Amino acid sequence: MYNKSGSLLRIETTINNTRDFKVFRSPNDDEGKPASWQKMRKGVSDLHRRCEVSQQCNDRYGDALAAAQVEEKLKEVVSSACNKVVKEGKRYRGLNPWQQDDYQMLMFLSKGENAINGFRNHDLRKWLYRESEQSGKDQQKKYSGRTTRRIKMLRAHGLIRKVPRANRYVLTEKGQKFSCSLMTASALDIKALTEMAA
Repeated sequence: MYNKSGSLLRIETTINNTRDFKVFRSPNDDEGKPASWQKMRKGVSDLHRRCEVSQQCNDRYGDALAAAQVEEKLKEVVSSACNKVVKEGKRYRGLNPWQQDDYQMLMFLSKGENAINGFRNHDLRKWLYRESEQSGKDQQKKYSGRTTRRIKMLRAHGLIRKVPRANRYVLTEKGQKFSCSLMTASALDIKALTEMAA
């Protein structure tokens, strides 16, 4: 992202590791086999899909930047996700942004890199439980289960959505507003907040 000539904000995406993305094609370019979602290749054959993915990344990043420019009150943006919700017969607790665990999770959601290709359970688990990488298999399963429950809670509140045919999640518009507004409010000192409210 750069400010071109001081008058135009330009967002560009460069994909170095194409294997993280998928393209719908026949395996090994064998026309006899049915097409399915395959890992993207670095060559020019998947260039059309790379353009699509890059544009989607640019759009999501632009939306994440625009979430900071919302003219809504903080209470209006965050109140629904801070209350418990029932989805498909299951109850999910409300988020408590000032509690350490939920605050860490919101910090993770507001990271710009998650706007590009989303995140996986593994990414969130590494962020929340740094010690999980050095623990045994049983402990890793436990941390993975905790992370899965957190992801379900975020989905129930409408803050994230699952990427089709992938184990990835991206922020919804509501999630972008929620995380951005809380991170901004928590970064301001009380004096600045009082002056803005006056």
